[in-house]
Amino acid sequence: MAQGDWVPDELDLPWLTQFDVRTLVAGVPAGPVGADDPVWETLHDNGLLPSRVRDAIEGLRGSSPATMAEALVDLGWTVCSDGNTSASGAFVVPMLIRAAADTSAQSRADALQLVGDLARVFTLNMEMRPSMLWVMQPMPVYDSSGYLENWAVEAARMMVGRDTDLLVELLDDDDPDVRGRAAYVLVTALPVDGDLVEILRLRLTAETVASVRMILVICIAQHLRELDQVPEALAWSRANWSDRASPLEIRLGGVIAWLNLTDEAVPPELRKVLSELPMPAVRELSEQLPWIWWLNYQTDGIANWWQRLIQ
Repeated sequence: MAQGDWVPDELDLPWLTQFDVRTLVAGVPAGPVGADDPVWETLHDNGLLPSRVRDAIEGLRGSSPATMAEALVDLGWTVCSDGNTSASGAFVVPMLIRAAADTSAQSRADALQLVGDLARVFTLNMEMRPSMLWVMQPMPVYDSSGYLENWAVEAARMMVGRDTDLLVELLDDDDPDVRGRAAYVLVTALPVDGDLVEILRLRLTAETVASVRMILVICIAQHLRELDQVPEALAWSRANWSDRASPLEIRLGGVIAWLNLTDEAVPPELRKVLSELPMPAVRELSEQLPWIWWLNYQTDGIANWWQRLIQ
């Protein structure tokens, strides 16, 4: 069972679909799922296949940047509409990861962003503390078709877990946006791997780009939470934001992680840290957070997010 996931009881059973996409994932061989794979027929027979998914998957193989960008937009609307992962979302994950690993491809970071969003429940409504770092939800969530999103997300996370080796390689990619998004995706993988914390720490010591360093600090805290080590995650976060000798991005990552690991009142010492940080730089770095990318398209989205975060 995924960390923080909702567990149905007898009262929920009449409302659940008889088709559990997680069992379908378990029977699919490792590797990319092609457009002709039988899995699509199974989804279609259960009424869970948006008509444009297969076409969009073929578009990922397109040679032009415009073709891949269009395919990613189509996939985003069909398998993660309004931030809700559909039952077919898990089966585009392997190809998206491979598209991101292809250094000749375009929109590589965008492909990983979509994978990370598929591997989180109710993505567009989890920007506030303490739920921003949640991957699962302790309540039932349904997509627009009425399918249980908790199951769909767990299936996507299982697919991510099959490609952790490839994602770890992407932590060393030449593109910093790819490195940051690879970390964002890695911490969603099932089964949860305790060794990943050390891998992320090592990457943090080698990383030179500020936005990626901030993301890595937060990812380490999130993964400790997935390991059910919340006290350790809070201690890690506090150690980073309280260290005056640390760079801005490290302290900021610690602040964001701490605020989103707990709903406790913001301590005076943390408010003091925030008052000392240069706000223009804080805003610029916050705009790079993959957890809340959509706020960049809202008027004063990041500024409003910060105001609500510390209230």
